[in-house]
Amino acid sequence: MRPLGLFRYAMRALTERKLRAVLTILGIVIGPATIVSLVSATQGYSNASTAQFSSLGATTLFVAPVGRSTTLTAADVSLIQNFTGVSAALGYQQANGEVTDGSYTISASVVAIDFSQLSAAFPTLTLGQGAVPAASDTVGAAVGYSIAYPDLQGASNYSVNQVITVSGLGRSASFSFNGNAIGFGNFAAASSSASSKKSFVIRGVYDEFGQGFGITPDSTIFIPLASGEQVLKSSTFTGIMVVARSPGAVTEVTNELTAQYSTNIRITSVSSLLSSIQSVTSGTSTLLEAVAGTSVLVAFIGIMTTMLTSVIERTREIGILKALGSTSGGIMAVFIAEAVVTGLIGGFIGAGAGYLLSFLVIGALSGTLRVPGFGGGGGARVTSGPGAGAAGGGFSFAGAGASAASSSSSTLAITPAVTPELILLAIALAVAVGTFGGLIPAWRASRMNAVEALRRS
Repeated sequence: MRPLGLFRYAMRALTERKLRAVLTILGIVIGPATIVSLVSATQGYSNASTAQFSSLGATTLFVAPVGRSTTLTAADVSLIQNFTGVSAALGYQQANGEVTDGSYTISASVVAIDFSQLSAAFPTLTLGQGAVPAASDTVGAAVGYSIAYPDLQGASNYSVNQVITVSGLGRSASFSFNGNAIGFGNFAAASSSASSKKSFVIRGVYDEFGQGFGITPDSTIFIPLASGEQVLKSSTFTGIMVVARSPGAVTEVTNELTAQYSTNIRITSVSSLLSSIQSVTSGTSTLLEAVAGTSVLVAFIGIMTTMLTSVIERTREIGILKALGSTSGGIMAVFIAEAVVTGLIGGFIGAGAGYLLSFLVIGALSGTLRVPGFGGGGGARVTSGPGAGAAGGGFSFAGAGASAASSSSSTLAITPAVTPELILLAIALAVAVGTFGGLIPAWRASRMNAVEALRRS
């Protein structure tokens, strides 16, 4: 029988037994749907995390002092700048506070930094309005996108030349967990008095950047170093951002820093974080693939059982085909074709269902799939009412003076990574399940004797 004839015969056999065909196809659908939805959702999270942190560049390292006796100053910045493999070193001072607008409180970080080198650490950060304040400007600031545009009904937007006031300012800890200082780093407690307030004139507004590492630009108010020294009454740095000349030089720079400062500093790099995220998602993906493999095994057993039942019920049909001259190979081809068509239909439906389910999975987990936020106040940026917005989970280079509104993680905008290769793999797997599941029943049908088949029927 020709391939087209086999296909028509298989389709007729399926339509004659609609309920059984539907149930068999549903059993096959589970495998491809599970694979496409779970794998694409996991890969989507990995891609989103990588994209967020890659915006900083894989060559950036954050150096923070360990212990209150350790300080980082301009001399350390100059020293690190001369290390082999270092292209830029930026000392920064960081304070956490709040911007109040009516009933809303917007968590913010105030970061004093050298604007002339800011692009080295944040290569994709661009000004949307105005300009950066001059080095001697003690009242000017450039604000992040989320500060300027809170995107809340009733909340005001900020623009160039407006005044913005930050309250609750306090020196940031070098490192914290869930908003609480771990106990090392050079910081001063936040003051609850009016002196902890500071007003700035907005000179520029940055375009949207995304999740940061060490500092989250969108929820940051950048000021010159001279202004930072006045606000924090200190010339020491919260940390130093070190930019290596190339990704390959990160390890070399890390070794030089360790040799110079030993255990007096903590070094955290973007590349190490990305490696950790990719390692976790890779392990998760493997686990999910194992779960999907179990559903494929169930589908294999299901289609084999169904095909065996079909062979028994169609004994008379097999006998007639044999009596009319069909060969054992022809009979086997008929039943394999039916199994292949069943797998093909189940594969297409399963791939489509998996594509839709992947968005549901992302939607259901949108509040829990979060990327670690390494910027003070860089997570949940807005709270409403007294005591709202408790700090979230994760790690944060936040401050001891961070308000309860600060969060140390940020929800990712995740798109399922549904690729043509994944769809084709799911369909091919379903066809393979159908084919191999139908082999034994097809072989059994082909071995039937025509006379016995007609007598038993």
